[in-house]
Amino acid sequence: MAEPYVIKMPQLSDTMTEGVLVSWEKPVGARVERGDVVATVETDKAIMDVEVFREGYLSGPLVAADVVVPVGEPIAWLVELPEQVRRESAVVSTDTASQTNSVPAAIPMPATVAAAMPAPVPGAYPAARPQQGAASPFARQLAGQQGVDLNGLRGTGPGGVIVAADVLAAGGDAALVAPTRPTEPAVPGNGRAMTAIERAISQAMVASLSIPVFHVTVQAKPEALIRVAKAHKVSVTVAIAKAASQALSKHPLVNAAYQPADKIVERSQHDIGIAATTEDGGLVVPVLRGVEGKGLDQLQAEWTPLVEKARKRRLSPPEYTNPTFTISNMGMYGIAQFDAIVTPGTAAIIAIAGNGPEGMPITITADHRVVNGAEAALFLKDLKQAIEHPEAWLGSTGPVIPEGDYDVQVLVIGAGPGGEDCARELVENGIKVAMVNNAPLPGGECLWRGCIPSKAWRAAADRIRDREHDAAMGLTLGTPKLDWVQLEQHRRGILQTRGEMALKTDQGMKIQVLEGYARFTGAHSVEISGKDARTLTFGACVIATGAPAFVPPIPGIQEALKSGAAVTSDTVWDLQQPPKRLCVIGAGAIGMEMAQMFHDFGAEVRVLEALPRPVAEMEKEVAEQLMKALAHNSPRLQVLTGVKVADVAGQTGQLEIRYQVGEEAATYACDLLLVATGKRPDTSGLNLAAAGVTLGERAAIAADATGRSNVPHIYAVGDVIGGYMLAHTAGQQGRVAAANLLGHSTRYDAAKDSGVTFTRPQCAFVGLSLEQAKAAGVDAVEVKVPLSIDAKAMMTGETDGLIKIVADKVSHRIVGVHFLADHADTLVGEAVLMVSAGLTLEQVAEAIHPHPTQTELFGEMARRLLSRLRRSAKGAG
Repeated sequence: MAEPYVIKMPQLSDTMTEGVLVSWEKPVGARVERGDVVATVETDKAIMDVEVFREGYLSGPLVAADVVVPVGEPIAWLVELPEQVRRESAVVSTDTASQTNSVPAAIPMPATVAAAMPAPVPGAYPAARPQQGAASPFARQLAGQQGVDLNGLRGTGPGGVIVAADVLAAGGDAALVAPTRPTEPAVPGNGRAMTAIERAISQAMVASLSIPVFHVTVQAKPEALIRVAKAHKVSVTVAIAKAASQALSKHPLVNAAYQPADKIVERSQHDIGIAATTEDGGLVVPVLRGVEGKGLDQLQAEWTPLVEKARKRRLSPPEYTNPTFTISNMGMYGIAQFDAIVTPGTAAIIAIAGNGPEGMPITITADHRVVNGAEAALFLKDLKQAIEHPEAWLGSTGPVIPEGDYDVQVLVIGAGPGGEDCARELVENGIKVAMVNNAPLPGGECLWRGCIPSKAWRAAADRIRDREHDAAMGLTLGTPKLDWVQLEQHRRGILQTRGEMALKTDQGMKIQVLEGYARFTGAHSVEISGKDARTLTFGACVIATGAPAFVPPIPGIQEALKSGAAVTSDTVWDLQQPPKRLCVIGAGAIGMEMAQMFHDFGAEVRVLEALPRPVAEMEKEVAEQLMKALAHNSPRLQVLTGVKVADVAGQTGQLEIRYQVGEEAATYACDLLLVATGKRPDTSGLNLAAAGVTLGERAAIAADATGRSNVPHIYAVGDVIGGYMLAHTAGQQGRVAAANLLGHSTRYDAAKDSGVTFTRPQCAFVGLSLEQAKAAGVDAVEVKVPLSIDAKAMMTGETDGLIKIVADKVSHRIVGVHFLADHADTLVGEAVLMVSAGLTLEQVAEAIHPHPTQTELFGEMARRLLSRLRRSAKGAG
């Protein structure tokens, strides 16, 4: 008669040393076929099936349920004939720490090896499998503990398999790797034995105590990711894992692990373990494999069965072992914040808490041997970005406009550059849009009170100023004389023509243009008063209402405005004639443009500025050089800085402006006061509270770089959100908002914005100044050239000013260009492309610019700066 075949406790993972018999799936005496599951056992990670690959009849002695059995020890037998079946249970020790079957193993371990065998180190990273032959899982774990290379070892186990005794023989004294546990205080009471999973967690926590860790927390707003998850019909957990993979790709050390002794294992694959709760209250960590190379749909298809098996604790080893990164999400339980524990084999774990007013706290616990604090902080920054802006890594997900029985899909409030560009972008993509405008024709401040009318005046002033160079060129054309009525007729004609063109275009594109004032009555509804009064419901809304002129609280100023003795940038357009003596409060872009234009029209002008320097939005040296230029080319224009205006008194045509500069008090008599102290949003008429929209600094609507407000379906763009209050900025932000509503990946980047102040010479900027670049962490350097050495400037008599380039010293990428130059409004176009496209000094230096033009200065500056950087590098080397 053949010997009975022993069914042993299998080793179902590299870290498993024992298992708990959970259930018998076949009764004693049952016929067993190859591949049948006869029992289930609980490992340190999950409940697993025990399969047999022999035929026979299940026989005792059977290990009873809930008994702990070491790996390799018998749990039952297979016999050939039914009459050989034994029906008794196995005899077990009452010491649960050493419970074992009384029936000897088929191949007993030599006593000498057993005596020398160290207890397993929980969580030790197993050594790689040998290139030839095989090694037992426990041998691999011991090799990982001792740093023994399995290649070259000769196995003494069955079939030449490398076993624990071989590793011990190669590794020397086993005591060197035997774990040491501190003596723990006695605890009174009758303790129960831990389950296998409780014991595994306990051992893992002890092992984790040896890891030097630190914690860093960031707040992330998950609403956009939740919308994406809903749109793709995937769980938020899967979406978070994919977002984490985006950040891991930029910070691979967070995906690495420490390996004893003093090695770092780097992994290109993102195998992300995600803590999940079992039906009995336990915790397991199923692993999503290769997250970096899979889409959300595929990841969800893999996650659904994984999490179901995790709940029932039926995961197989490949489904829970060796994650490269771990996520623990307790936000679903309302936890405000917590720290997770990093375990051996990973360098980091993130703990995700519940979403609150400031966002969702995400805390990383990182192994300081692998990840430093800066790397962890940057990882969290990129993870926050990936969570808050999933469109950046998903691409288009289709329109994210809420669906419902609404009058229009998108309502745009305001028809300036921001609102109009947004509306046009949306209708071009098939979205039904209504645009509410508080005037008969679109265009907003830019067309009616800003860019266009002021530049019409500027064009006339330029013609006057250009005549100053005629004599030097041998020309005699006479003294220019301004016809104010004709100039105003020209200016107003431009505005009317462009307004009518804009309305015709909007209506031709099927935008529903409504004249009136919109007021929110709910999160998806407005009431419109005015010519096209009605109520209207919408799926999403874009607020683009601009910002009126800001009037500071100076005594007497409101009375002067009401009487017409004073004007703002919104009301200056009703002048019957230009002033003879003008006072301007504010030396920003509007104030300086108006001051010099009226000077060129013949006025005496005094500008009073509270700040230490004028045009503070421009680069510092550009502003300083502008003042020097004005000192000799605008003799009737005086600019005072550091001024405090005390009050305004008098009547139309006879005003007195009292002010103080330092300790000195002074008075300026003028016939007109222009208040040019900037703009500030006024949203009081919108009833934002009804929609739940909140304000940020200086009364502006709080919106992110996509234009989204705190209410996910309501966006805001242009002057109403603060920042650069420029027409082209509003237009770009409007297009960005439209793109995001359409599901595309777009953000407004202030670091690549630009602007022109239309003084003579003109001030202009693109991107960052040297100071701004350094504040942003860029190791920046600049190069500049004065216009006085430029041939073209000499020819035209326009030698005031300079141009400078700011570049990253390491990458040579151009991050800023700054101008004080006549015709900067034309030159700035090339600079916009440099910064926007991230061109390098080399690319600009190698470009062939025509001669004689001022654009060739860009190539010359790039070559000069490259030469300087090469010399500096050579000297440092």
